[in-house]
Amino acid sequence: MYDSEFDTEWADLSKNEALERAFALGVARGLGTPDREAYERVRDTAETTYERSLIELAYEEGRTKSAEHPGTESAVVWEELVIDTDADPSGADSSGSSRHDDDGPPEMFSRAKPTAVPDDGLDRMRLPAFLRRR
Repeated sequence: MYDSEFDTEWADLSKNEALERAFALGVARGLGTPDREAYERVRDTAETTYERSLIELAYEEGRTKSAEHPGTESAVVWEELVIDTDADPSGADSSGSSRHDDDGPPEMFSRAKPTAVPDDGLDRMRLPAFLRRR
């Protein structure tokens, strides 16, 4: 399954490509066609421990998602989880809105955004409202 959808002759992968491939390899493993060598090769592309953890999470998410379809034909599950989400890995559809379902690669492609700080920057020096006396 994995070999028919993804090119196996690559030299380098971006973070997004590594996560997408790890997810697909997890789905393949859940469907009974594991490719441990390909997974280890994708996992070895991680430059940091954080990236390696994301790849491992994507793999496990693929396994979990494929297990949610017991008794369904493998080709149907593969099509639903991997092929349908290949068109736009960012999760945006043609209307520009984000994907809200849980199928496909996990939305771990970017880091969390910092919380907003008021313009005066004094929020770090003030007590939270629930600690102030009234």
